[in-house]
Amino acid sequence: MNVLIDISLLGSAHYGPRYRTGIARTVENLIEQLEKTDACKLDLCAYNSVEQLIQTLDYVKSIPLHSEQRFCPPENYLVNRLVELATNIYPTAATVASSPRRRRIVSFFLKRLNLVYGTLNQDIVSQADIFHSTFYPLPSSLRSTASLRRFITIYDMIPVLYPGYFEHQINKNFTNILKNIRSDDWILAISESTKNDFCNYLGFDPSRVFVTPLAASEMFYRCTDTARNAEVRVKYGIPDGPYVLSLCTLEPRKNIDHTIRCFVQTIREQHIPDLNLVLVGTKGWDFDRIFAEITDAPELQRRIIVTGYLPDEDLASLYSQAMMFVYPSIYEGFGLPPLEAMKCGVPVITSNTSSLPEVVGNAGIMVTPDDVDALCHSFWQLYRDRPLREKMSALSLEQSRHFSWEKCAEKTVDAYRVSL
Repeated sequence: MNVLIDISLLGSAHYGPRYRTGIARTVENLIEQLEKTDACKLDLCAYNSVEQLIQTLDYVKSIPLHSEQRFCPPENYLVNRLVELATNIYPTAATVASSPRRRRIVSFFLKRLNLVYGTLNQDIVSQADIFHSTFYPLPSSLRSTASLRRFITIYDMIPVLYPGYFEHQINKNFTNILKNIRSDDWILAISESTKNDFCNYLGFDPSRVFVTPLAASEMFYRCTDTARNAEVRVKYGIPDGPYVLSLCTLEPRKNIDHTIRCFVQTIREQHIPDLNLVLVGTKGWDFDRIFAEITDAPELQRRIIVTGYLPDEDLASLYSQAMMFVYPSIYEGFGLPPLEAMKCGVPVITSNTSSLPEVVGNAGIMVTPDDVDALCHSFWQLYRDRPLREKMSALSLEQSRHFSWEKCAEKTVDAYRVSL
């Protein structure tokens, strides 16, 4: 079967740290596995905007795995020529290092070009059996193609179930995604929890929604390279000694302020002399309260390390050296970071809500997201009980083996087949 799949998000992530999230990693791993299967032939596209098209073309050129794939261009010949021109100047003209004036000119040009972007190339669309949007709204231009099955991946329903956890524009964009879904479209949900929330909210037919659980990629493993581990610690200013690790976008839904409060309370009450807290992730929105919590504990500020964004190559080492991983998120569509931590053999503390019990199973400690006593007790319990840490480490590795990108791709292909 011929599958036309949108990878716009990978173009955005190629240029902007804010987009280098678990969803971007999900799309990249799924594409990699789908390209390995003989069940479908992939064509790639980026239809959401001209700027994302240019970003994605540059991304495709940088990834040998994708370089020989046929990329679906816009149908408008003039736009195509202008995109080719813009592609040559965009990498240098749109970066932070470029002058503000030059960036404004590029932005102005792309916005005008967007007005005449047109539709996807119909020659390629007409050959496709499946169109799969991995993030953005399904294009209305494809509704007239009766034989084309339209798929979209839904990662969570947070913007409509908990709108207070996102900026207005994100909520608006997600509402637009839902409005573009028709009753005869097909849905891929990344967890049973997400499927249930989606069907309940829209009254959608559950038989048209397929669960395709995610996985931690092969770049996550138990790193025992002493020299490498020491190098990573020095690089991010992490002192010798044990540390609690948290990895997520710094935003309210991830409950990081609660993590900091509980960490500080545990250190003070138990008089722990050497435990640190390492917070990894880019700043999201409304992150001020996170840094306010750190400021409110002046005697422990040096023991709370905020690294910002980390490149992929440093993550396995950072995970592997952690005494424990904490992720008391209020709501998740899946929860990749706990799975990544488990694949590195790290004991996990996470929430007992939404999809997280599906991911962690019996391998981790699960707490109610707002329960201060439970999280403080979990910190102290794991800190002082080495046999428990060793047992949970083994359970983490065992649980992580239930998930793989090969299985995710297989379930995706199975869903494609059912629709035909």
